[in-house]
Amino acid sequence: MRRPSLQSEEGMTLIELLIAMVVMALGISAIVAGFTSGLLSVSRARQASTVGTLADKRMELYRQAPFTSLTPGALSGGTQTGSDGNTYWVGSTIAWTCVVGPANTTTNMTPPTCSGTPASRAVKLVSIEVHKGTTSAGPLAFSESATFDSSTG
Repeated sequence: MRRPSLQSEEGMTLIELLIAMVVMALGISAIVAGFTSGLLSVSRARQASTVGTLADKRMELYRQAPFTSLTPGALSGGTQTGSDGNTYWVGSTIAWTCVVGPANTTTNMTPPTCSGTPASRAVKLVSIEVHKGTTSAGPLAFSESATFDSSTG
């Protein structure tokens, strides 16, 4: 018995080739878009890590200082260059605040009178801000706060 032979071996038509190229172009575009979004995510993560480190360094200076040297005052700071090579403005505010009771925060030298149940005393609130650029008017990139109590030194 004889097997049926192939009638024609002409290959792909032009339309089949165009469809295959469009499918391949769509696949390559999706891969490139994935790489681009990945690079953007890595860049944002690097910046978040840098500004977090700058704020942590400043906060650690306050944690090492005695409680009496934390002088209340308005936002002040200066520029620093991050490990990513960008310039950031890093500033801090020190204020008195009450832990319990109504919000009573002040940057005056004398602590506020705290009320509430249970009774509490005023603590110093240190807030760190990191802004993009060379001034505090730049976009806020990161902020961090911590309270300091006179009983802990």
